[in-house]
Amino acid sequence: MDIRPLKNKVALKEFVTESTTSSGLVLMGGTGSTPEFGVVAVGPLVDCVKVGDRVYIEMGKGTIIDDMLIVEDKFITVVLE
Repeated sequence: MDIRPLKNKVALKEFVTESTTSSGLVLMGGTGSTPEFGVVAVGPLVDCVKVGDRVYIEMGKGTIIDDMLIVEDKFITVVLE
């Protein structure tokens, strides 16, 4: 499904990280810290991020559609360089 966010909305997908313990157990989702998201689509009024950026957002914001999270650009708190 193609997503075209409207106005100041941004479509995000969560980066699922995995880590391995010293005994070889694979842990999905990292250490329980704030999830990191990748920008997959932006609305026409968004100028703070672009497709492909990695970001952190305020938790508890947005709407889930399929496997994506749709948020307003004002809820993006950090863009990773």
